[in-house]
Parts: sequence; structure tokens; C-alpha cells
Amino acid sequence: MSANSLMKRLRAIQWSWLGLMVLTAISVAVFREVRPVCSGLLLGEVGGLFVIFSMIRQGHLNDDVQGQLLFASGMMGMFARLALIVVIMVISLKFKALFNPYAALVGYALSFVFIIIGMYRYAKNPPDQRR
Repeated sequence: MSANSLMKRLRAIQWSWLGLMVLTAISVAVFREVRPVCSGLLLGEVGGLFVIFSMIRQGHLNDDVQGQLLFASGMMGMFARLALIVVIMVISLKFKALFNPYAALVGYALSFVFIIIGMYRYAKNPPDQRR
């Protein structure tokens, strides 16, 4: 796999995530009896959108950042994602009538599942680095 195929795979992950968000938004409108669960899932997915973009955007693909700067960048991303889940859980717990907290947590965690499943094939067949 080349860098071009990696970028195609990352775009596929992004578009499939946006498709899942659209389906969840439609389910919020259609299924009124389980609206708190669906809207909690959508709240978590909105937070998961940040996870998707922060973890798979081009990042340091072309700027040769290494060592301490790369470590600091990764730590900042990790803390930003941690702070985001705290915000999502506070919102879902504050407005329990609107958002199911468990569904919000599942919606957020699904973003990591999408990344792992989407990158599995790339990890099994990495590109040739000898060029």
C-alpha cells in the first residue's frame, strides 16, 4: 500500500463516520420512543468526529516532526480527547431527559472502533519503506 492508498483509506473512514452520523440523526427524528438513546448516541458521535479528525488527519505525515515534539503533540491530542469525553459526559448527565449517558459513551467509543477497523488492513500490509 502506498501513501495514496493510506489517504484513500483515511477518507473512507471519515466518510463512513459522517454516514453513521446522518443515520443516527435520522433515527433521532424517526424513533420518538427511544429519542434520548438516539440523541445520546448522536452527541457521542459528534464528539467522536473530533476523535476521527484529530487521529487520522495528515498531522505529521509530511513535516518530519520527531522526538519530543512528536511526543508532545500526541500528549496534547490525548488530553484534548480526554477533556472532550468529560464534556460529553457532563452534558449528557446534566440533561438526562435529552441524552442517554451510556449511549453518548458508546457513540464516542465507536470512533475508536471505526479507526481500528478501518486501519486494520493497512496495518496487515504496510507500504514498502525502502524507496
